[in-house]
Amino acid sequence: MSGQARHATGPEPTPADGSLVLFGGTSDIGLAIAEALLGDRPGPVTLVARPQSPRLARARARMVAAGATGVRVVGLDVRDLDAHADAVDHAMHDPRAPQEPVRTVIIAFGALGDPEAAWQDPRRTRAMFTVNTTAAASIGALVAEALRAQRRGGGPAGRIIAVSSVAAERVRRSNFVYGASKAGMDGFFIGLGQALAPEHIRVLVVRPGFVRSAMTVGRRAGLAVDPDRVAGAVVRALDTDRAVVRVPRIFTPLMAIYRNLPDRIARRLAF
Repeated sequence: MSGQARHATGPEPTPADGSLVLFGGTSDIGLAIAEALLGDRPGPVTLVARPQSPRLARARARMVAAGATGVRVVGLDVRDLDAHADAVDHAMHDPRAPQEPVRTVIIAFGALGDPEAAWQDPRRTRAMFTVNTTAAASIGALVAEALRAQRRGGGPAGRIIAVSSVAAERVRRSNFVYGASKAGMDGFFIGLGQALAPEHIRVLVVRPGFVRSAMTVGRRAGLAVDPDRVAGAVVRALDTDRAVVRVPRIFTPLMAIYRNLPDRIARRLAF
């Protein structure tokens, strides 16, 4: 692993009991991670999602079944950048339990879209970068400030789990708009983790390959995994103080090779 792989300041204190906030409240990957964490430590959950989403009721039920002691919803369309500050403030401060600290924040929203249409239609290009890059960084910065304020107020250090993609590590022709937009998001959270490390606020960047989920229905790819496998890898990474985790694990050596291939060779690879 590179110097990004572990936090230089050593292990953070174990977060105290507190709430879990999921941005991308209907994301299959985000919900699977939340379920795995609730299995270890039940607590209240806040789902930040589009309030009209037809998947919201099922997301609520999954959290309750996983051990959530309460579930509330904060409505947000992440494309509405002007709404971010109020939504993050509401998500990070539960009016029903104002003294409840935030233990974990999961940022798991994203846009995939049609890879060819994404670069041939400027509106789609902008939309993908708005969701995957600008919105993710905006919410990440707001969450970081909220966790810093919690820490300065004598509360526990929280942690951020940011779901990126192996596509961020080297942009490929087959999905270069998505990959480039995720690369911006990925780099932001790597840097954020380094900036927050002195305050023991941890950031874990998750780089899955192809995940079978609602976002990828109808698509196929090699080395595909289910959301539960991503969640298991996240739990293990948190236990070992990793800053980056790839899923499946084989992507660690594969991407080390691919990142260093000369362009003339990389362009010939049919994936």
